[in-house]
Amino acid sequence: MIRIVGLQRNESAAQEFVLLQNQGSLRLNLRGHLVLSEVAIDEGDLMNAAHIFNDEALIPPGMYVLLFTGAGTPRWARTKDGALVYYAFMNRSQPVWERCTGPVHLLSTQHSFSERPPALLLR
Repeated sequence: MIRIVGLQRNESAAQEFVLLQNQGSLRLNLRGHLVLSEVAIDEGDLMNAAHIFNDEALIPPGMYVLLFTGAGTPRWARTKDGALVYYAFMNRSQPVWERCTGPVHLLSTQHSFSERPPALLLR
């Protein structure tokens, strides 16, 4: 289960981030997870107060995701103490979380539905 473990609000998009951690026992795909503020829910402002991950990154148990508001290229890196971190970017020029007071939520992909091709008829 991926959870929010930290939030750095800042006036600069380059210095603002959300820290996530896989606190489960399995590798989890980041794709489809949604980070959003209470403002996005209250005002329906998903364009300015939310981020949906489209990264196909598998996050190992105990490892972190650092979602920066500013621009950058997604990548894996190691911290000074050797922990594995996936760096993700919202590619925004303005801060998001600094102007959104209140809680920030993470929604995960619990259930998905996909159309299947019609089954072959047995003759």
